[in-house]
Amino acid sequence: MADMNATVADFSNDIARTSPFEIDDVFWGYKVKSGKGAPFSVMFGQAICFFFGVCLVTATLGVLVLPTLFFDGGLGIMRIGAATLMGAAGFYLLWFASRGTLPEIHVDTRQNEVREVVCNRSGRPTMVAAYTFDEIGGIFLEPDAETGQSQLLLGYRDTAQTIAVAAGTEAQLLPLRDRLARDLLGVDALAGVEAA
Repeated sequence: MADMNATVADFSNDIARTSPFEIDDVFWGYKVKSGKGAPFSVMFGQAICFFFGVCLVTATLGVLVLPTLFFDGGLGIMRIGAATLMGAAGFYLLWFASRGTLPEIHVDTRQNEVREVVCNRSGRPTMVAAYTFDEIGGIFLEPDAETGQSQLLLGYRDTAQTIAVAAGTEAQLLPLRDRLARDLLGVDALAGVEAA
């Protein structure tokens, strides 16, 4: 039987507890972890980059070491140049392959900036973009027709460019939206409701 003493706040707490994203408070602000990984195409691209990166690094070592083992010739300028180019390309591909697939938004309240970050499997972040609080033009929820959920987006200045923060139900996203509005825009959502 249903609990007749249950309030709306009790149900919203149950919904918010099982949200697909999580917020971690840290000394400089907080992190919003979206809970969803990168699309398959990105993971496939990273696997391809890893394969070709290993191939290029192996070829670099082969160009430098093998000819000097079988012949008496020196290293040579062309061989060093080719090895340098292949090695640089190989290490760049390996860096991209190990970059990670876990997107996060870091809200730094000390430096007044929002950072888009991708974390690798060990948790080391790679910054994709950084925005000052002044560059954020709005915070809004947009319904997603495919999933039936909503997306929390930050508007970049007054343009159509948006920064995806998290996805979930409206009840899950409202507390995060209010916190972002208070921190980024200096707007208190509850004050607007009380004034009305």
